[in-house]
Amino acid sequence: MNRRLPVLWTICLFLIGQSSLKAETYALQRGDVITHVNTLNIHRVKDFWKAIRHSESTMYLTVRTTAGTQKALHVKLPLHKVAPVARFGADVTSAKLEGVKVTNVRRNSPATRCKLTIKP
Repeated sequence: MNRRLPVLWTICLFLIGQSSLKAETYALQRGDVITHVNTLNIHRVKDFWKAIRHSESTMYLTVRTTAGTQKALHVKLPLHKVAPVARFGADVTSAKLEGVKVTNVRRNSPATRCKLTIKP
């Protein structure tokens, strides 16, 4: 296993955090496909909810938008560990092992206040 990989992820996350003050916001939209949460590949709905349940106060997402572009996002979650749907504010369904597709986004939820971390 490559020993440099954890160091590279740490550097990337640090740089993402540094640029977050200037980051544009992005509200998840119906039809977006979430492919990664933090550094985990998301294949099933179960994987997605588990990742949210175990996330700290900041969660990193990779999303393929309905327009086909890929976006790297981060979002602040409530500190209390409530039900995952309430904590994040989006409903999802399976996207055939390609991630999870957003089916509904609750108004004023963290899912509407994502920050772009890397411009496409």
